[in-house]
Amino acid sequence: MPRKPSLKIIRSDPPAHSFSPDGPNLNTKQGVITLLLEEWEALRLVDYAGLEQTEAALSMDISRQSVQMLLASARSKLARVVVEGLPLRIHCQSKQALKKDNLFMKRNSKMKIAVTEQHAHVFPHFGRTPEFYVVTAEDGKIVEENIVAAPAEGHGALVGFLVEQGVGTLICGGIGGGAVNGLRAAGIQVYAGASGSVKEQVLSLLNGQLPQQGNANCDHHDGHDHNHHHEHGNGCGHQHQ
Repeated sequence: MPRKPSLKIIRSDPPAHSFSPDGPNLNTKQGVITLLLEEWEALRLVDYAGLEQTEAALSMDISRQSVQMLLASARSKLARVVVEGLPLRIHCQSKQALKKDNLFMKRNSKMKIAVTEQHAHVFPHFGRTPEFYVVTAEDGKIVEENIVAAPAEGHGALVGFLVEQGVGTLICGGIGGGAVNGLRAAGIQVYAGASGSVKEQVLSLLNGQLPQQGNANCDHHDGHDHNHHHEHGNGCGHQHQ
């Protein structure tokens, strides 16, 4: 009996489901390359969003080895597409093989989101952030946005500050386990491991495309001095696999 395929969390839909080369010498005799939706999601998370394979595995609710296999297959297919000039389609398997975790597709009528911020980009340390980008969203759209100075360093003070601001969701880079526990205890959802433009991160969240990480923790303690170097803006110095 064949093994039942495991369920995978797909957090976004492809903006296009087929691609075709443009030119007089189309290689149509070789057929169409089919990219599975879970292969597309692995590419989106790792090669596009810049997550580590362990973080992508957490997002998709599968093993890291499964992510590696999906990436290898997807990259091989894309190589054939661009080298051989083949058309590509993205195919969704049966509902028994895939599931979606659209926490924010069921959009709350009103929600408040805070992002650790400096110079319009995600600041890599929650406990040391100089300010927050605070957004009020209604029906999945930003209706108000402000930059609010952080009152002090240290996750204890910042958790209380976010509660006072009425924040229900935090987007940040690196964050310690104690801070995560404190935020969750206060009823604040945590989306860690983020980097790049703060507004783009919020829009990704509202569109259901931002994975909720549970292990994007830095080795340092929030609010303490440290000297380790961070490689690519997510606050933990991880290397891509």
